[in-house]
Amino acid sequence: MLDRDVAIPPHPAAPPDLEAQWAQAASSLGLVAAAQPVLEPQVKSALGAQMQALMEAGDYAAALEPGWLLAYDDPWNRDHALDFALCLQHLGELESACRFYSLALLLDATDAYCLYRIGECLDALGEREQARAAYQAAVERSREDAADALVGAQAQERLDALAISQVSG
Repeated sequence: MLDRDVAIPPHPAAPPDLEAQWAQAASSLGLVAAAQPVLEPQVKSALGAQMQALMEAGDYAAALEPGWLLAYDDPWNRDHALDFALCLQHLGELESACRFYSLALLLDATDAYCLYRIGECLDALGEREQARAAYQAAVERSREDAADALVGAQAQERLDALAISQVSG
């Protein structure tokens, strides 16, 4: 029988708490959220519409707040993570964008678009080998789904550009 007063340390191989990762990433951007936000469906819908309108207008800074609220409220919704990551990427917050793209990739490991965006961020950060790996993975994933053909072609272009810059550099 297990004594309930004895603290059992977490298993060292246990995955990190996803919610804690979201909170830490948002906190590093100066965003503050309640510990347990619970958004009503109509509020989620309004925030989603607001975020999309702001993104379409190119106001990625203003889209961060509704994006964060949506992403934090439902950390298992990859669309929210992708939208938030895209805002971060457009604002030059490349490391944070990479984190959120990676979280979205955890939710769908076959997402060629997500891999491509990770490659863009890594490339811009000067991490050429990691960018190359992300682009290559995007190309490979794009072959699995015809809907990803454009993403695959763009990733291949980036791979080719990296190869040319490596030869000429």
